[in-house]
Amino acid sequence: MIQRAIALATLLAAMPLALPGQSIRNLTQGSTVRKLWKPIVADANRSVVEVCVNERAMILGTVVGEDLVLTKLSEITPRDDEGDDEPALSIDQGERSWPCVQISADRTTDLALLRVTGASLTPARWKKGSALKPGSFLASVDGSDSPFGLGILAATTYVHTVPRAFLGIRFANPNGGEALIDDAVEHGAAKAAGIRGGDVIVQFDEQKIEDTEQLRTAIRACKPGDKVSVTFIRDDETITVELNLGTNSSPMRSDQESVWGELSDVRSGFQRVLQHDTVLKPEDCGGPIVDLSGEVVGVNVARAGRIETLALPSEDVQALVARMLKEEKEAGGER
Repeated sequence: MIQRAIALATLLAAMPLALPGQSIRNLTQGSTVRKLWKPIVADANRSVVEVCVNERAMILGTVVGEDLVLTKLSEITPRDDEGDDEPALSIDQGERSWPCVQISADRTTDLALLRVTGASLTPARWKKGSALKPGSFLASVDGSDSPFGLGILAATTYVHTVPRAFLGIRFANPNGGEALIDDAVEHGAAKAAGIRGGDVIVQFDEQKIEDTEQLRTAIRACKPGDKVSVTFIRDDETITVELNLGTNSSPMRSDQESVWGELSDVRSGFQRVLQHDTVLKPEDCGGPIVDLSGEVVGVNVARAGRIETLALPSEDVQALVARMLKEEKEAGGER
C-alpha cells in the first residue's frame, strides 16, 4: 500500500495542470507515466487473460471467478466464412494455457462467460463505494507490467442505446407481404439460432405471423433479453427454435475507420456504459479498466470511435455474471 501511495503521488505530480487531448506525445500517454502505474495495476494484471479461438489469440478476458472469464461474445463467434465447426476455446496467462468452454452469453452487452478447466485464477477486485467522476484517470491492462492504455473518464454511467428488442433480421420484402428473411445480421440472435436468408417466419411465440408488420409489432412488444420461440418454414419444413432477443448492435454508419483505424464490430446496443477516451484497438477490449486506487471499475466492451471507448460498469458486470450463473444452474449446468 505504501508503494502504491508513493507511485500515486508521483503520478499526480507529473500530470500537467491543463490536460490536452489524447496524444502519444503528451504525459498522459508517455512511457514515464506508464511506468508510474506499475504498482497501481499489479493486482488487476493478475485478473486479465488472452482468449484464444483455435489457438489464436483473439481478445482479452477479465477473470470473474477462480474458473470463470468474461470476454467479448462477437470476437469468439465464428463468422459465416469460417465454417460451421465449433471453435476450440482456450485462455493464456503468461506462459500458462488452459482449455475452456462458453457456458453463457448476453447479446445486450456482447459478453460471453467462459468456464476454464484446471485453473485457479485470481478474480478481479471490483471498485466499491464512491462513484467515479468525469476527469478521473483510468488505465486499461493486458497482463503486462505497465498499462497498455491510459485515458480519462469522459462520462459516468449512462444509457448508450435506448433498450429495444432486436431479432437481427433483414426482410426481403420490408414493405409488406410474408415475413421472408433476406439476411440474418452477424452476431444477432436470429443467426445464432440458425435462422437464415430464405426462411419465412410464421409464428413468434404464441402469435401467428402473416406479414412483416405483424412480426415487427410482436418484436416491439418484447424487451431485450426476453426468451421467445420462433417458428419458420424452410424448404417446406417447419422448424421452431428458442432464442434470447438482443438489442440493435449493428454498427453505426461511420467513416472514422478509414481515417483512425478499425472500430469494434459490435459497438452499439449497450445499455449502461462508462465512456473514456483511451485509444484502444478492438482486440484490446474484453479486459479490465482500473482507477488510481488500482480497483477494477469496469470491463472494456467496445472501441466505438476515435477516442470513444465504452466499458460496462463494475456493478453491472457483477450482476450480469450472477444472472448468467443462475441461468446456467437452472438449465442444468454443473459447478
